[in-house]
Amino acid sequence: MSINLLEDLTIKYDVDALELGYTQHYDQLLSEVRTDFTKVLEIGVETGRSHRLWLEYFPNAKIYGMDVFNESDRSGYVDELQRLQEGNPFLDRSVMFKGDQSNIEDLNRFKSEHGGDFDMIIDDGGHTMEQMQTSLNHLWDSVKSGGIYVIEDLHSCSGQWPELYGYEVIKDGDTLTTDLLSSLENNNDEVTETNYIPADVISKIRSEMGWCQTKIGVERYTDQKGQTYHWPTTLSFMRKV
Repeated sequence: MSINLLEDLTIKYDVDALELGYTQHYDQLLSEVRTDFTKVLEIGVETGRSHRLWLEYFPNAKIYGMDVFNESDRSGYVDELQRLQEGNPFLDRSVMFKGDQSNIEDLNRFKSEHGGDFDMIIDDGGHTMEQMQTSLNHLWDSVKSGGIYVIEDLHSCSGQWPELYGYEVIKDGDTLTTDLLSSLENNNDEVTETNYIPADVISKIRSEMGWCQTKIGVERYTDQKGQTYHWPTTLSFMRKV
């Protein structure tokens, strides 16, 4: 038995949050309020392991999962939406939404169908600048007062991911999401707009944000030869006033 429930659940469901060093940060923030949460959105469902984790960790919350649910070059799953629901003991609290987090029409459709007032939104999607910032632009208003918006795997901003994951995360002219969050965290005007978030929305986020905290973890990866590698991982929490 570990020192916290969330760590136990990451082991139970084989979620990479433990390997990425995220569990301690989530637990410090959520352990005393997790039973109060009633509505949580996770962007990036993929194999559904973390979706099941959140369903068990937040016993009174409806957990919404957003993903494209198409055959993927990265994971090779087909029609994950249907497979996830089979044998799910928390089916009454699980809601799946098929949509692209960088598609404004999909984001607006999600809001139209499922409303707002989310206690927490977790962006663990594709991790490109366009995806992270488009989602923040159009979903910040869906976070309730006192709620939390989380962006995981900000180490994608390092530019290493094309080699590791095989797709481009930073386009020419993109503002790094880490630079945007640093500007918000330090309450300065170094970033006033990006390719995906207009100035008025950044100003609104800044005025409505109680605090922004960036946390560091360490990812451990062992290759087929048994060689273990470590590199820093990053996520950020933003609390709405």
